[in-house]
Amino acid sequence: MARKQVTYTLDEELIKRLREYSETTMIPQARIVEQSIIEYLNKKEPTK
Repeated sequence: MARKQVTYTLDEELIKRLREYSETTMIPQARIVEQSIIEYLNKKEPTK
């Protein structure tokens, strides 16, 4: 899978929570965000 850098603006509290979770679990923030988006889209997309 090709990767591309993107920029988004997020709520400061959400960024803080993401950073803390990343530090606690040692999972990179980008991986957490990527997996979260995948899970969200899988729930929201109509079944094919």
